[in-house]
Amino acid sequence: MRMQSAAVFVITVVPVLAAAQQFLPGLPGAPVDPNTRYEVVVIKPGGAGGMVTLRSTPGHFEAANVPLGLLLRQALQKSDYQIVGLPGWIDSERYSIRATMPEGTPQTANTTMLLNLLKDRFQLVTHSETRELPIFNLVIARTDGRLGPDLKRTPSGCVATIEERIAAAKAAAGRGGPPPLPPLDNPNGPLPCGFQRRGLGVAAGSGRTMADFVPYLADLVSRAVIDKTGLTGMYDFTLKYAPESASAPGILKLLGTGGFTPPGVDPDAPSLATALQEQLGLKLEGARGPVEVIVIDKFERPTLD
Repeated sequence: MRMQSAAVFVITVVPVLAAAQQFLPGLPGAPVDPNTRYEVVVIKPGGAGGMVTLRSTPGHFEAANVPLGLLLRQALQKSDYQIVGLPGWIDSERYSIRATMPEGTPQTANTTMLLNLLKDRFQLVTHSETRELPIFNLVIARTDGRLGPDLKRTPSGCVATIEERIAAAKAAAGRGGPPPLPPLDNPNGPLPCGFQRRGLGVAAGSGRTMADFVPYLADLVSRAVIDKTGLTGMYDFTLKYAPESASAPGILKLLGTGGFTPPGVDPDAPSLATALQEQLGLKLEGARGPVEVIVIDKFERPTLD
């Protein structure tokens, strides 16, 4: 799971499906000074069995019982397949962190400050490479080009609504941030225009492009996914599949599935490959290609407070 650094986020990890979330695609983040750092940082050991919480609010960042792997992936804004050389203990050792931001620091600086925290207190050193690695091409499964029943063009009225939201957010960028999106009355009900839902064994979106969809697939299959569908514009989709611990998205993968079936997950659901083809009319074809990766040269246990 890649958390958006441009907005306040509060994430509490419990064994349930992710609720629906609003999104505004295509908004560039404000430039951030790469030397921006937290003013005060306190790091303590976390509890192995405690609840995992990430909280970022104006002026503060808090992480409770968080595996270091989660913080590193968030700071680098990369998925597992894009990171090479992780130490074996990175997903088993947990820490709690409290940090204070300099007054007036925008929320868009969260990722930069987290990266600098890891450099300063965990001695993180990295470099970038391009490597020839296994990848997947996402293609249309049927030779006649017909899509599956759960992948449909977004209605024109919804497309217009999303475009209006983007325009309003861009116009408000210099006036205290974008306006709030409309509230979601039923987080587990049908998705309104411009919402998305991601969780263990389920993904759904309204007004999403293939460029929005392939990063989610890449997280699931731990390989780069290249869009070869030729599909343009916005789509609505629902994908339900049998989750596996090896392909659990983001934070759930780090914590493990624990052998349970979360509420709402169909234990008889098809595999991801079958679900893609039957529900969306898409499939993944194996290939090789260049992939940009981050190589971990150094990463050490932190100095504690």
